[in-house]
Amino acid sequence: MKFNKLSNDFVEKTKDLQEVLEDKGRGYSVAEITYNDLTFAVPLRSNLEVDSKGKPKKIGGAPISFVADVQTDENGEKFHRGLDFQKALLISDKESDFGNEYPLSDNKQKTTINDNEYEILKQFKRYVDSYVRAHQKALPYKQQFYRSTLQNYHDELDAHKKEVKITVKKKRTIVKPDDE
Repeated sequence: MKFNKLSNDFVEKTKDLQEVLEDKGRGYSVAEITYNDLTFAVPLRSNLEVDSKGKPKKIGGAPISFVADVQTDENGEKFHRGLDFQKALLISDKESDFGNEYPLSDNKQKTTINDNEYEILKQFKRYVDSYVRAHQKALPYKQQFYRSTLQNYHDELDAHKKEVKITVKKKRTIVKPDDE
């Protein structure tokens, strides 16, 4: 999997989008993921949301992140690191939107992510599809995506199009026998 840093121009251009991570001057590393001919920058983060078993939380059956490893801070508190699907950004021009390649220095995290690339792609696809489906069909769990940056990309994802199903019922003509 390819890791990059976002360019300063891209960070500036996207800073006012809903739910975008705040760049605190140090930039952040992102994994490049392509799905449906769209390129996304999925940030590597610490303190990912997990359930009581340490598994990524889910919305509509789709995981909101991929946990690469668990670390312990100086206070003995555990935190989960990995890819945060909720904060994915759509990349329109790789040349200008990505800065330089980011050499992920943590070998354990890098190995786990690279070893699970297929699973990550599958989970990210599930997350995006679940988001789109929830918005097209106005499913009850739609509100749970309130933290997702995908809300900025409805046109690109076709999430604004309502899925319409047309059911055609055959007309039945009931012929009542003549009572003579």
